[in-house]
Amino acid sequence: EKFLLKSDLFIEDIHFKLNEMNFKDIGKRAVARVLSDFSACGGVPKFIGVSVGFPGYVIKKDLKDVFDGILEFSKKYKFSIVGGDTSKSEKLFLDVWGVGVCEKCILRSTAKIGDYIFLTGKLGQREFNSPFEPRIKESQNLIKKYKINSMIDISDGFIIDLYRILKVSNKGAILYSESIPCTAGESDLYRGEDYELIFTVDKTEKKIDLLKKNFYFVGKITSSEQGFVMKEGNVVKKVKVRGYSHL
Repeated sequence: EKFLLKSDLFIEDIHFKLNEMNFKDIGKRAVARVLSDFSACGGVPKFIGVSVGFPGYVIKKDLKDVFDGILEFSKKYKFSIVGGDTSKSEKLFLDVWGVGVCEKCILRSTAKIGDYIFLTGKLGQREFNSPFEPRIKESQNLIKKYKINSMIDISDGFIIDLYRILKVSNKGAILYSESIPCTAGESDLYRGEDYELIFTVDKTEKKIDLLKKNFYFVGKITSSEQGFVMKEGNVVKKVKVRGYSHL
């Protein structure tokens, strides 16, 4: 077993707005971001710690709702809450850290030429400020049954997060425009907070047809010399790399 360590900040007016989310969902969302990173490595959560800074306009009942959301997820995803801290602050923020475990860690840096590129779900489906279900179950299923070479979760946008795999693996990719499952259109390629998984599957995988039935096949890994391109009909264009930034 290998240990996974992750921390994540969730800050009012940067990651969420109080008038667009209830407090229970804020607790869930803050934790789900860390759980999603574990799923992207093929891991499961074991321990989560949460520190909260809260302003005067957040009352005790609101804080209880935040922790109720965290508790709900702890039961659902079977992790223990192991402490944290609270303090007054100018804005509401949660600092979440976690320990996860994995038997085989799936990296971003091990994509191979000829890999099939898949998505676990449609892009742009998540309401930006609602909680989401981290793809832990899907990730566990994938690594147990298939030859997964690399994986990442979509936090900043499909294009930029796939590019992160390509960059550290020193590879290129060809995407098939008509195969990419967008909800609202091309903007879904670049919006953040989707939290679906991008995973690449070895070209020798025998059950590729089964994967194509259950997930979205969107392209293939190529050599770095071939670059990062998108095929639309008979036209091949270079992909513009940009995405959502929290800075």
